[in-house]
Amino acid sequence: MLETDTRIKFYEQPFFINFVLTLFGIALFIFKLIFSVLTNSLALQADAFDNMTDIVMYLTAFIGITFSKKKPNESFPYGYYKMENIVSLIISLFIFYTAYNIILSSITSIIAYFYGIPNIIHFSPIVTVFLIISLFTSVAITIYLKLINKKVNSPIIESESNEKFFDIFISFSVLVGFIGASINIYILDSIIGLFIAIFIIKGGYKTFLESTKILLDAVINFENRSELYNLIKETPNIKKIENMEIRSYGRYIFLEVELLLSKNMPLHQINALKNKLKASINEKFPLIFKIIIIIQGSEKTFSLFAVPLETNQGLDSNISNHFGESPFYGFLEFREGKFTKYEIKPNNFMKEEKRKGILVSDWLISEKVDKIYLKNKLKKGPALVFNNNFVQIELIDLNFLNEIFQRKIP
Repeated sequence: MLETDTRIKFYEQPFFINFVLTLFGIALFIFKLIFSVLTNSLALQADAFDNMTDIVMYLTAFIGITFSKKKPNESFPYGYYKMENIVSLIISLFIFYTAYNIILSSITSIIAYFYGIPNIIHFSPIVTVFLIISLFTSVAITIYLKLINKKVNSPIIESESNEKFFDIFISFSVLVGFIGASINIYILDSIIGLFIAIFIIKGGYKTFLESTKILLDAVINFENRSELYNLIKETPNIKKIENMEIRSYGRYIFLEVELLLSKNMPLHQINALKNKLKASINEKFPLIFKIIIIIQGSEKTFSLFAVPLETNQGLDSNISNHFGESPFYGFLEFREGKFTKYEIKPNNFMKEEKRKGILVSDWLISEKVDKIYLKNKLKKGPALVFNNNFVQIELIDLNFLNEIFQRKIP
């Protein structure tokens, strides 16, 4: 769920949550940066810039939520979703530079410590209280995000709650280092600063790599690709998947699939097939934000029609008034609108006591029938089976099999 949902309260909306998190992140960044200068703490400085990476995440979430509501146009056919990746890429470069300087300072400080020149940390009870409050606030926010995500099921909130767990660990480490400085264990601050800076680079690299790949329009490794492929392939009347590409635009996943039909279909049935397939994909894979389906013309050069028969007398066979209880079925093949051949097969389900209509429907679908001619309306069950598999049903007032192609009904 990425867009505003009026069914949930305002404080559960992703936009409101990201607004609060952004303000909290900016406040932490400013205070930690100021305190790191006053106390000369490298760990606190590194923690401040770790909060900067959080702010990047919140801002890109803002951009994603905002631009997800803007419709694509001629200039931007895929929308504006990559805007957040442009912002993320620029800021990730800044994060790299900052982390590099912290690592350099930490290593220098550690070396200096062994030469008897420790980096003196100015311990302050006020800063310690601030670190404790910010730590418990982060824990509370993490719990809040987890509870909200159970209700709204937002991928944005889920990623932010997972990131908060790591922030709690870093904040706790900084607090330990700062307490260590109070008993003159100054090297602990430099080690923790180095440790945090390395993880900042790791997070920055992930942002840099993902943003670069998305901006270069790279195909992503979708975790359930094979399951998605099978779902599409098993859809009725899909003969072949010509191409399937999964890309990211911002934090949104786009699916582009090109399909080949197993038979010729009118436009309204093709549109119905697309809508049905999209609904199935959305239900099974809710993380896919946009689905683009391209359907090619069928390679099939003939059409197959079925007719229930009362007798088996070739083309002079009587058309039956029944569906499930019809003793025989005639199959007529037409190529380019011209009758080419026929075949009559017995109905092996006519003596079934239950569900004979459904069984006959499934049988005719397995024969890849395009249309069925009947003298009376079908019951709801068989009609639904044919409709779901895009088999046309046409009512006729004829008596013999040969009348169908003689009157050019197809």
